[in-house]
Amino acid sequence: GAFFKALTSRSEEVVAVAKEGLAQVIRQQKLQKELLQSSLRPILLNLADYRKLTVPLLHRLSRLLQLLSNFFNVTLGEKLLEHLRRWTDPECLAKIRANSRPGDDVKVATAIIELFHLLPPAPAKFLDSLVNITLSLEALLPGTAPHGRSWSPYRSALLLFMNRHATEAVVYFLERLSRPAHARLFVSLVAHADGRPLRTELASDGKRFVLASFKLPQQSAATLTAEQWWGVRFAALQLCRTIAKNDPSWLPANHMVLACLVEAWRSPERQERLRRESNQTLEHARESKLLVKCFLAYCRATRADAPMD
Repeated sequence: GAFFKALTSRSEEVVAVAKEGLAQVIRQQKLQKELLQSSLRPILLNLADYRKLTVPLLHRLSRLLQLLSNFFNVTLGEKLLEHLRRWTDPECLAKIRANSRPGDDVKVATAIIELFHLLPPAPAKFLDSLVNITLSLEALLPGTAPHGRSWSPYRSALLLFMNRHATEAVVYFLERLSRPAHARLFVSLVAHADGRPLRTELASDGKRFVLASFKLPQQSAATLTAEQWWGVRFAALQLCRTIAKNDPSWLPANHMVLACLVEAWRSPERQERLRRESNQTLEHARESKLLVKCFLAYCRATRADAPMD
């Protein structure tokens, strides 16, 4: 019981000692069910009401999950999602902000998202909801542009979950590259310094990547507008650039991907956009720059001439 109580301390040293002590107890003997229930009850009672959620409370739950995740089930995750949806309701969010210090609403929502990578694995149950809630939360942040944000505290928290479930996350996002908000979010997560597990998973299957982007099956491509199709290809170019930058051996080892980049460089559509340069969007203007950076990465890795001639 003393270890559980010490986990609430504001002293990092006390918390560290308590975590180590509780970990040893767990390793050496099975925790008594009555002790566990009595120790968790105060936290679980506060979790029942979103108005009682605080950053210290959520951090305490985080410490417990790091040690006792197998004592929890998906019900906890479902309750946390229910609370998070309160933060995406403008009316409810206004009440939360009125009863808390400035910025606490963002800190509490971020701390909730950070818990999900510690829960027992259930990516199929939480992945889609977490992504959509993150995008909704970002839209309510002050100063958010119409096309969304490049980064936020919510994305840092979400990345923890995505890294833990990288395989499921990559499949999920590759199926949604035609959705601008999802594509931009995926590109930012993969490019982040801490996104290595996502990058590794994405880079592990060049054919899967190509068939989800540059060479969509005809049946899938037929359902997209010209703007959506462009969005898929532009996201793919950004992802290629990120992977090639972080793993110079990737493009030389994936001729299928390289061939797609060469095809994009030679495409009549790109040539036509260059002729209408004054009317180009910012993304269209970046297309050639991204392609050149990919080709330069290939040349540096192989000491070969550029492959687009």
